[in-house]
Amino acid sequence: MQHAFRVGQHYRDTGSYRNSDDQFLRWIRGPLDSGIKNTGGIRDLGADRSETPAALVLVSNDSGISQHDDPWEDTLAVNAGYISYWGDAKASNPYDESAQNQKIKAAFDNAAAGRREDVPPVLVFRKPESGVVEFCGLCVPDHFEVHAYQADDGTQVPNYQFHFSILNTNAVPVTWLHDRARQNDDTEAPDVWQHWVQTGTVAQWPTGEPLDSSGQIRRYETSEITVSDAFRADILDRYDHACTLTGIREDELLDLAHILPRSQHPDLAEHPENVLVLNSLHHRAFDAALFTIDSDYRIRTSPSFDPAHPFLRETIVSRDGEQLAFPPGAQVQPSFLEELNTGLSWL
Repeated sequence: MQHAFRVGQHYRDTGSYRNSDDQFLRWIRGPLDSGIKNTGGIRDLGADRSETPAALVLVSNDSGISQHDDPWEDTLAVNAGYISYWGDAKASNPYDESAQNQKIKAAFDNAAAGRREDVPPVLVFRKPESGVVEFCGLCVPDHFEVHAYQADDGTQVPNYQFHFSILNTNAVPVTWLHDRARQNDDTEAPDVWQHWVQTGTVAQWPTGEPLDSSGQIRRYETSEITVSDAFRADILDRYDHACTLTGIREDELLDLAHILPRSQHPDLAEHPENVLVLNSLHHRAFDAALFTIDSDYRIRTSPSFDPAHPFLRETIVSRDGEQLAFPPGAQVQPSFLEELNTGLSWL
């Protein structure tokens, strides 16, 4: 039987390739002498030909849009065609000394240098529940950042945040991974992978639209730009302590959602017209480009965003085209919204 991982499909993960019911570790190992580890977020499929992994398998516990504004949670924006994945980092295990982080970073470095033939395919899975993995897509490097967060003891803990583009293919044949591990053979690779290796052009899931015909990879490293408590308090006052979309009023659940990212526009981090007040869930959806707000203050929803939860459908999808009304003291700069939306292929 020819096995393949398909986007959005669930597979049994028993934790052992020896289990005949396993559809994760067992499929990936197949006829090889060794497969991937059964624990950890960053797992590599070894290659007999060199030290370069035949493939990287990333496993995330995040469901994509989290209800918590946790900086260490991954963003699995499958409907928007991209994934942001945090590396391994602890105060006792620096991010730049982690062997697994270095394997990912090497892939980004090779992509940036145009050595795409030396970049292993990246398969991303999430764990929606114990004993199950869900395939999120076949990915290629886009760019990475370095953010520093403050631990409970006050220590600054930097970490890589790796950003990937999801290629526009629904299925990844497992035999391709085996062929890469044994012979570096891409004969059975999806066409979009072969096209990316040859040209550097990303045909992005789910539309197939090209992202970057130049083949250049954007890379930048930043530290997290924080806002002051006084600025947060002022903005919450301007928005009457309520989420712009839902009206939720619990301050503990409200975020300042920046229109132009702080990491790229630190000078606008505390600009009152560069933020919206959103609850944590809708903040994640906004940052994942599942919806946006145009310069006329209308809600615009990504055509590929089809949430199962009725709350998201009622507060985002069903309101597509609706014009928002801000409180008298709140104002958003239309030019900031225009700049944000320039990069959205679906708008």
